Amino acid sequence: MSSNPEQTTASTQNAAAAAVPASAPEAATAAAAAAATAAAAAASAAATAADAANSAANTAATATAAPAAAPASPLGAAPKLHPLFPGNIFVSTVLDVLNSKETMTGRLVSKYMQRALMAGLFVGIFFTAFFAISATFAAAGPAMALAGKVLGACTFGWALVLIYYTNSELLTSNMMIVSIGVYHKRISWLHSLRILGLCLVGNLLGGLVVAALMRFSTIISGDIYTVMVAAVATKTGYLTQGAFGIADLFVRAIFCNFCINIAMLMCYNGKIVNDFTKCIIMMVAVFVFAYLGFEHSVADSVLFLIMGLHGVGDPLMEVLAIIVVILGNFVGGGLLIGINFAVMNDQHTHHAERNLRHNIGRR
Repeated sequence: MSSNPEQTTASTQNAAAAAVPASAPEAATAAAAAAATAAAAAASAAATAADAANSAANTAATATAAPAAAPASPLGAAPKLHPLFPGNIFVSTVLDVLNSKETMTGRLVSKYMQRALMAGLFVGIFFTAFFAISATFAAAGPAMALAGKVLGACTFGWALVLIYYTNSELLTSNMMIVSIGVYHKRISWLHSLRILGLCLVGNLLGGLVVAALMRFSTIISGDIYTVMVAAVATKTGYLTQGAFGIADLFVRAIFCNFCINIAMLMCYNGKIVNDFTKCIIMMVAVFVFAYLGFEHSVADSVLFLIMGLHGVGDPLMEVLAIIVVILGNFVGGGLLIGINFAVMNDQHTHHAERNLRHNIGRR
């Protein structure tokens, strides 16, 4: 029970006054001094008790509020994924991206074409760099040729990084996006072909700009020219080998876009939020397809445009080769990644199958 300092002081003074006779001044003075000392001590004790009570109240309040003030998840942390369908975030992100492409190809076609043109520029410049690095190291001797191929493939990987972070439009990654949109009935096949067709035209225009500019320079000369001529011959040479050669070209195109779109899947799936990691994934994906000689429809088209303005290549064979590569790219990116992962993470199909089994079991 708490006491009142004023009551304590008054009672102490009354007690002292009753104990001292009125006829003794010295005794009265001493008693008054003692009473004042006692009152001060009582006031100090009351203040100490009040401070202790306040401290206890603050401690209790802090303990009560602690759970509510628990630190939130770190900024940029990956969202919680569905235990059975972790790819839902990937599919949702792709569908959001598709919405913007659908809008742009409907009302903002010129903007969409500009983005596609930029992707063609990046591919043309960095694919040329790949050949330049490979040729430079190969000229230093057979022992350096492998190092040049590795460094060139790593350099070419930055093209995909720049395309991704500049929001440019690349045909091969769009194959995956429109396939998922068609599966979820967000877009028709006819509209998806429009998106892909406009993207291809934009990519080719970007490649043509690079080809035209390089034609008026000495960039494609010497060892670089020799290596690029050999590349054109290799890519069109598959068609002269009959069915086996066409199948070889087709399979290389499948693997190429599988690599590209598995990198896009990793960037879109919500598990990776670090930009450095995304860059490494994209670079490694391109490195694999460039080092192993897989076939990319846009890169091959730009190569044919660059060398065509230098008077190299057979246009008909090149067009046929690109058709085969585009079909293979669609299988690798549109089917093996797009449709495959759309079905794999279709939560509605899972619930429908479970309800069907449940209904059959009740019969």
